[in-house]
Amino acid sequence: MRGLRIGLAVFAFLIYLAFPTKNYYWDGISFAQRIEDAVRWPELLHPNHLICNLFGWGVYRGLGAQVRALYVLQAMNAAWAALALYWLSGILAPVVRSPRAVLLLGALFACAGTWWRYATDAGAYIPSVALMIACAALLIPGKRPRPVAVALLHAAAMLIHQLALFLFPAAVFALWHQSEENRPRNLIVYAGLASSLTLGAYASGFAALSGDFSLKPFVAWPFLKWMTSYADDATFSFGPLRNLGLSVRGWAQVFFVGRPSLLRSAGVLDVVLLLCCGAALILLLISLRRIRIGLQIHQSALFRFALVWIAAYILFLFFWQPQNTFYKLFALPGVVLLIASCWGPGRDPHPRGAGAAFAALLALSNLTLGILPYSRASSNEVVAFALNLQLSPGSVVFFRAFNTDDWYARYFNPRSQWRAAESIAAIDDELRAGHEVWLETTAADYYAGTAPAWFADHTRSTQRRELIKPGRRLRFVRLAAR
Repeated sequence: MRGLRIGLAVFAFLIYLAFPTKNYYWDGISFAQRIEDAVRWPELLHPNHLICNLFGWGVYRGLGAQVRALYVLQAMNAAWAALALYWLSGILAPVVRSPRAVLLLGALFACAGTWWRYATDAGAYIPSVALMIACAALLIPGKRPRPVAVALLHAAAMLIHQLALFLFPAAVFALWHQSEENRPRNLIVYAGLASSLTLGAYASGFAALSGDFSLKPFVAWPFLKWMTSYADDATFSFGPLRNLGLSVRGWAQVFFVGRPSLLRSAGVLDVVLLLCCGAALILLLISLRRIRIGLQIHQSALFRFALVWIAAYILFLFFWQPQNTFYKLFALPGVVLLIASCWGPGRDPHPRGAGAAFAALLALSNLTLGILPYSRASSNEVVAFALNLQLSPGSVVFFRAFNTDDWYARYFNPRSQWRAAESIAAIDDELRAGHEVWLETTAADYYAGTAPAWFADHTRSTQRRELIKPGRRLRFVRLAAR
């Protein structure tokens, strides 16, 4: 079975590498930019994913900074995703006791649309979830309690992304039921070690950023505020109907991603894949006619463990950013384990059964409507805009508020210089020095409103690069000296 698991992980790794996304989520771009710009290691720390950039920086520097950090992070995520599949299949093998079932459940995990999409991106979700799976491998019912190892792995997952915190209820539940001996001790060791390691790492990071290693910063409000900080547009939502709709849609999108509109310039390969999707859908519908609906739990302890895992994330994510599908990746392994707990041990799935047809449809539809189109820059209009911006080396770009769209423009024009627009005099100094000067969206809008005469005088007959449409406003205006 180990050979099968290795082969499955290697195959997934190669597939992930074959279709790296260009539909980048902005935080991966920001990670890459910080890694390339970092002079001191504390600059790489971020409270939501404390040590994630440190790993990327180490590999990036290990390669001699010859490959852009974005592509290094993408390759690292593909490797983490393959490791996650290997570890998860190791949990599944003794539960389902069927190589075919391991292949089927492994495919459901590896080809789940949002997982596949972020396995080819540069974010922090994939390595954190991978370490959670490694942690879960020690929590499976029937295994000897290992609270120290569980604490180490869980702390590492939380330090890569804070949302790994919500594995805690499932970990406590599993450790309590793994053995009747030393139950309180196991829980105290796990909880105490995991929390102390995590808080200690955050305290060290905060001290390194502030430059103050005394005890004073850690008993003050700034440390707690920094550790629990989040993006300005992130918030809790308490509209039950809206949250329910967003949650249901989000959980569906965990498995199926993409949209037909991405195929507006479809080629021969796209047409062939669409035909294959149609064939898989027909096979699924035919096989569903023969299936008998019924639920039988064969591994009740595993079922309860997976249910606690999933429930913790469903409850929290119902109120916290329910529209963010990628946060639901933290519960995806629990979903697969829940299915495995209902699988009859030793039962081989039929090659033309509903499970195989669904897995084929999942893989083909995600590849056709999501992964393959996402591998083209045209799938993300902001990325395409940034690539076509082509700012000259040494160009100076002034901004008033650096927003998520600016990360793309800056990263894909690496020889440009970006500065906060603090005064018109500073901008005029750059023009007098003979530099090519641009105002990005926020700066152009600000000076067009607050200094219209100056703005008009400096932008007559100059270059403009714009992407203005409903829901999107990008504007770069070149300035000319008087």
